[in-house]
Amino acid sequence: MTSARVLIVDDESDTELLFTQKFHRQVAEQQYTLFFATNGVEALKILEETPDMDIVITETHLPIMDGLTLIGHVTEKYPLIRPIVISAYSDLANLRAAMNKGAHDFVLKPVDFEDLQATIDKTFDLVSNLKKAQKSQQRLNSLTDELDVSAHLQRSILPGNIMKKPPFEVYADTHPAAEVGGDFYDFFWLDDTHLGVVIADVSGKNISAALFMTMTRTLLKCFSRTTLSPAACLTSVNEALVSENPTFMFVTAFYGIIDATTGILTYANAGHLPPVLFGPTKEPTLLKEDPSLALGIDATFTFTDYQCPCALGGGFFLYTDGVVEANNIAEEEYGFDRFLACLRICKKDASPQEITESIIESVRAFAADAVQSDDITTLCLRYEKS
Repeated sequence: MTSARVLIVDDESDTELLFTQKFHRQVAEQQYTLFFATNGVEALKILEETPDMDIVITETHLPIMDGLTLIGHVTEKYPLIRPIVISAYSDLANLRAAMNKGAHDFVLKPVDFEDLQATIDKTFDLVSNLKKAQKSQQRLNSLTDELDVSAHLQRSILPGNIMKKPPFEVYADTHPAAEVGGDFYDFFWLDDTHLGVVIADVSGKNISAALFMTMTRTLLKCFSRTTLSPAACLTSVNEALVSENPTFMFVTAFYGIIDATTGILTYANAGHLPPVLFGPTKEPTLLKEDPSLALGIDATFTFTDYQCPCALGGGFFLYTDGVVEANNIAEEEYGFDRFLACLRICKKDASPQEITESIIESVRAFAADAVQSDDITTLCLRYEKS
């Protein structure tokens, strides 16, 4: 049991003896730890040396520094300490002033020690709860700081939003549902003519998902340097993730390599949503293929390469399920129909950024006041010969 640390401030010579006798059992059983001071200055010195004090019980009339001034200092400098004032019934003006200064409670003279004990116990319960709340708040603040750092680090490893290098223009963006998320995108040149593009979604929306996302991105970037086959790359990433996955997390991913000289997109899909292919004379179309397995589940699984041409003036749009599965307050999904309809009304010469912003605006307008429940990540590429 935690002992209530109580400072009694009174200039009467028998105060210490009286309180020690009256609370002998509580002190012996370590329910109370008593401290004594004869004036306000002495009391403040004890408080400086004893930062975990719980309660100050003080007379109003004291030498050197009176009880009212002491209460003012205590409430200003030690907000978790609760002052209790002892006052004569006839001294209501000082009692009122003490309460205005921040006294938590009062005891009238002559002191009824049973009543004082009840007051101390009740006040100590309050102080204990306040200290627990402060510790919880400190832990929460620490966690919030960690999340802020994690979110900053997570954003820092992404390649930025825009890439313009003929014949490609890329715009990507992510909107986490929480401070940190499990979605990521990437785009990088493998050589002078081959651009790699990635979008992925890790199971879970927490720090563990963010760490798994970082590991997946690092592995994919590493293995992408060894082959121009997206399927071979994802197969290697999958083997590595399964061997280092004690929490059994998984990640859906689309990895494509587009040839700048031909516009041919070679890609492999690890359980991710199908990209949308669009062109200057072609309606936006879901690029479907045989369903595949997410990364991190089965080390023996091998992925398959597919190919499709990107028309000049066209390109493709990658996204995570936070787009099509966004809910409104009626719990309706945004869905593929709205998604494709929004892409259809985009201007044929719209930039990747304009296309992306149209989609995000449409999703947010649909969701309105509903809380975002999943990360929203997109990557749009346009293929345009200079």
